[in-house]
Amino acid sequence: MIRPATLKDKPVIQQMVLKETSRYPLRPDIHKIQDALQEVIEAGRHYAMVAERDGQVEGALLAITNENLWAQRKTCTVVFWMSRSPGDGAALLRRFRQWIKGRRTAIRVAGFSPDIEVDDPRVWELAQRIGFKRYGGSYLYYN
Repeated sequence: MIRPATLKDKPVIQQMVLKETSRYPLRPDIHKIQDALQEVIEAGRHYAMVAERDGQVEGALLAITNENLWAQRKTCTVVFWMSRSPGDGAALLRRFRQWIKGRRTAIRVAGFSPDIEVDDPRVWELAQRIGFKRYGGSYLYYN
């Protein structure tokens, strides 16, 4: 089941984030992670959904909405997307695309630019199948 993230989910999402940040060449800042999760989950302008199975959070997609620096309207950037259960990653990304479509008058472009190597090429195939187009190293959805 895909549902909005709540503050009760914060510890589980934080553990997922910390596991993924272990792959980065930079040291994670636990306080920044906690503050960012609080902001993304609580602020209505951002996007925070989780995939839940049998009462356990198995995945999450978090995105931050900001003013577009170069054009009118806003941009929404995926800052975390992962799933431990098959099919949930796709469901999370599809739900995100639906959410973006519902904000045509506010959000002009959404997407993600991976900043570490992603080992599974199916991730990019999935993103493109769902409607995100590749531009350089970014996968964007124009509203």
